[in-house]
Amino acid sequence: MGKAASATLQGDLLSVQPYRDDRDHGPGRTFLLEVKDAALSSVLMSSLSMLDRLLVEKMAAARERHMEEVVDFMTERMLVPSTVEMDMAQRLATRHARVLNEFGYLTAEQLADANRSQAGYRAALAANWRKRRQIFAVPHPEKAARERDVYPAFQFEEHKPIKAVHDVLEAFGAHKAPWKVALWFTSNNGWLPGSARPVDLLTTDSQAVIAAAKRDAQGSAA
Repeated sequence: MGKAASATLQGDLLSVQPYRDDRDHGPGRTFLLEVKDAALSSVLMSSLSMLDRLLVEKMAAARERHMEEVVDFMTERMLVPSTVEMDMAQRLATRHARVLNEFGYLTAEQLADANRSQAGYRAALAANWRKRRQIFAVPHPEKAARERDVYPAFQFEEHKPIKAVHDVLEAFGAHKAPWKVALWFTSNNGWLPGSARPVDLLTTDSQAVIAAAKRDAQGSAA
């Protein structure tokens, strides 16, 4: 049972001081309620204890719900993945690393430096391009050691966005996750001459790459 709010009846005014935890050093508030007669003051005083019990019960129920949510959250992440899931995750992580190793990547700060950006916020230039869907970023596999988001270097020419990348991103819309977009660019595509990789034709046959993206986007939506 929590501590009740303190109440003092003085003349025709009832002063109610809410309970404050000892650790709470912030300013308290006092409420003054005008009491018309003795009978009303008696009813009001008895109601305070009932109100206090209701508040304590509500707080306990809220804490219990919160605890259940935390337990559910932790339980979901403690499930042991199957061998198949582990194998798939390993292969996918290898593909992600291969993309960054083959084509390299740039950080937002590196793009700002290469373009001589004068913005005080060093990630502003990349963030602006990203917001306009001119480029995309992927989470770096080594999150603990590097920046979370990096920009695959194949989408730039002289450190500026290749226009075809914007058209591809527009074709896919918000349906493709960033790493799936990166893998699409770097995987062989049957819509392209010789089943080439889109990344290899970005500057030499950009219209074919854009057309392939639109066809694949339509297939994904079907």
